[in-house]
Amino acid sequence: MSGEFAWLERIENDHEITRDTDGRFLHRLQSGLLLALKEQGRLSQAQYRYAQEQLDRRYRERARNLLEKGEST
Repeated sequence: MSGEFAWLERIENDHEITRDTDGRFLHRLQSGLLLALKEQGRLSQAQYRYAQEQLDRRYRERARNLLEKGEST
């Protein structure tokens, strides 16, 4: 399986993915995409690190704002 890409086997709980409904999932998906780009050589280590830091920062800020409003992440 080395070098192969992931594939879709099935779709469960089919619904529109938004930051409001699936923030944690969306963050992990974006993180995975950044890592895949780095592993494919499309991002350097520095570019990956910077992009991941920015993604994490925005996620933390959004989570903090939601907690202040009494909502869940």
